[in-house]
Amino acid sequence: MNEAPSVRTLRGRVWKFGDQVCGDDGIIEFAAVRDGFGKPFDLDALRQMCFRQLRPEFPSQVRPGDIVVGGRNFAHHNHVEVSVAIKASGIAAVLVESCESGFIRRALSQGLPILLVPGITQAVADGDVIGVTPATGAIELADGRVIPSPPFSPQMVRIWESGGLVNALAGEFAAARA
Repeated sequence: MNEAPSVRTLRGRVWKFGDQVCGDDGIIEFAAVRDGFGKPFDLDALRQMCFRQLRPEFPSQVRPGDIVVGGRNFAHHNHVEVSVAIKASGIAAVLVESCESGFIRRALSQGLPILLVPGITQAVADGDVIGVTPATGAIELADGRVIPSPPFSPQMVRIWESGGLVNALAGEFAAARA
């Protein structure tokens, strides 16, 4: 798989959150889904609870392609259900000041790109329409300015564009058998 990485740009409306947002007890309500741990995800339940403790309007007003912007230590203390809930809500990407590396890995395994973008919370407002290009790390702000973030590696781009790690591996195995 030596194809050139995609330079696809995601464009969406910003949902802005602050610092120290807990994944399991803020983004979702893990206590409500923990009995299903190890079982298939209840996507409807995850969608309905996603961010509702912080922004009660989020589940009913989020649109496919929207972008979450978070502050420092975003989504700390999180299980994979957090990433699944965010992606199932239609969020195209998450831009954060900082977060646990495990959040980045778990989200990418579900096909949800998380980018570290120092200064992003000061550069955007709720409702701004911005562009995100994971392959280059370019973040195009509503006023046209572009700020950098570390780009995705070609392998990360393949996982993201495949819709997650399982799909990416299935594609690689199928190609190897062909």
